[in-house]
Amino acid sequence: MENGQRMRKAALVGVMSIGAVSLVYVVTQWYVYLFPSYDLSTLVIGAVIPLAASVLLALATGNRILLYSFLAYFWALVDDGPVFLDSVFTWPEVTRFHPAAPHLFLEVLYHLLTAVFLVLAVREAAKGGIRSTSKTIGALLLTASAFVLAYAQNIPFTAIQEVVESQWYQLDVIEHVTSGFLLVLAMVEARGGLGRLKTAISGDAGNPSEARLTMWMGKLKEINN
Repeated sequence: MENGQRMRKAALVGVMSIGAVSLVYVVTQWYVYLFPSYDLSTLVIGAVIPLAASVLLALATGNRILLYSFLAYFWALVDDGPVFLDSVFTWPEVTRFHPAAPHLFLEVLYHLLTAVFLVLAVREAAKGGIRSTSKTIGALLLTASAFVLAYAQNIPFTAIQEVVESQWYQLDVIEHVTSGFLLVLAMVEARGGLGRLKTAISGDAGNPSEARLTMWMGKLKEINN
């Protein structure tokens, strides 16, 4: 009963944390879109505030899966419009090729950080789970798909770039929500089932043998009574 209550409480806290962070991102990104000054205020409102909110909320819950997930998607969210953190070295001018070196360096850095934290999130979810080659491959494929979708704005297809120009906000929401869904599926696959993932997120991912020992001790007490 206690484990069930703890898992429900942890799930509720996780959902509330994700909702709060999402709201912070929406408000700050929309503000930068309306007031694109690309100066210190853009850096603070568009990047520092959402990053601080993500880290502080994740640390407050003591949940590494949330922490790594937030850190993974932060870079994907601020990389392109409306913040264009990949052009921070040339602000207030947003550039891609002139100069190319700083922009390329930041693009590679942000993509690498997203990939690293996505893998860390899935790896954390997989601790104590069922290990098998098929599940590992499935989790890797889902994580890779989540990574690609997180940067869908960068896919060099004409149709996608036209949407970026005309409806970036809708695309931004769709691509990151879909990417997050695939990340959750990757965690489920890596963990070996939704129930096991819930246990990991709730912080009850301890040693299975220890859990069995506790169960049998309880049964012995019932017999003695």
